[in-house]
Amino acid sequence: MSQLTSVQITEELLASAEKLPPFPDVIGKLMPLIQNMAPVNQIEAVIRYDQAITARVLAMSQSPYYARRQPIRSLRDAILCLGQRQLVQVITMACSSRYFKSDGSGYDLREGELWEHSVSVALMAELIGQRMGLDDIFTVYTAALLHDIGKTLLNLYVKDYFDAILPLIQKDKMRFVDAERQVFGIDHQQLGAMIARRWHFPSEVVTAIRFHHQPREATRNRDVAATVYVANRMVSGIGIGCGMDAFIQPNQDEVFVELGITTRMVEQFMADFVDAMEQTKAFLTDTS
Repeated sequence: MSQLTSVQITEELLASAEKLPPFPDVIGKLMPLIQNMAPVNQIEAVIRYDQAITARVLAMSQSPYYARRQPIRSLRDAILCLGQRQLVQVITMACSSRYFKSDGSGYDLREGELWEHSVSVALMAELIGQRMGLDDIFTVYTAALLHDIGKTLLNLYVKDYFDAILPLIQKDKMRFVDAERQVFGIDHQQLGAMIARRWHFPSEVVTAIRFHHQPREATRNRDVAATVYVANRMVSGIGIGCGMDAFIQPNQDEVFVELGITTRMVEQFMADFVDAMEQTKAFLTDTS
């Protein structure tokens, strides 16, 4: 790739974002049914025409994590086994995985590692959101799952322009996200927020993606942004998809203090996170 100006790079990135396929509308169709406690056959009718999603729902329902009295023989059995909350999360992961196929080598990530990081942050954010008493855990989960979606487009540029980024980090002590913005005219947060807005996600999701590295700058929906930030820091702190980010001590942070998250709470979140990851392993090895 020839060297471009930051304006040219921004224009190319925005054009690429516009060309992304739309986010599947199955979630938009499913949520009203679940909220209205629709019969299982109506929920099944929405899901069954997407083979990839159906396969993942069946695979998850057959996980040893779920205790079953009867074998899973059909999609309907799987829906009943998972329950509403888990069903929505499984389908959201299935819809999201297709956008994380590109490698993350620009961010020093192995193949599949960005997806693993995204799923891990979503699970951690759910645990934190529940403990914090947030009203809409699904919104927190979705924002966390997609918080790094901007990296999927920015990765190639980071890889090709790394020699321009590295001095800003090493000599100027600039954060990676700030170096992105200086070199490319846009960072992965801004790009991700634009993608989420194009996909018609609610403002809470857009804000959390836009400010997941600096939630204190958010003027609204700050609780969701702060939860995603904390989850991201903790997952990166244990080495899951941290890439170029330094390893950190997540309990030594002003946002943690604002949320009232203590060292003991961090330890409990970590323990609960290990259990939650057991049920999602199948999603981390298949992003087709």
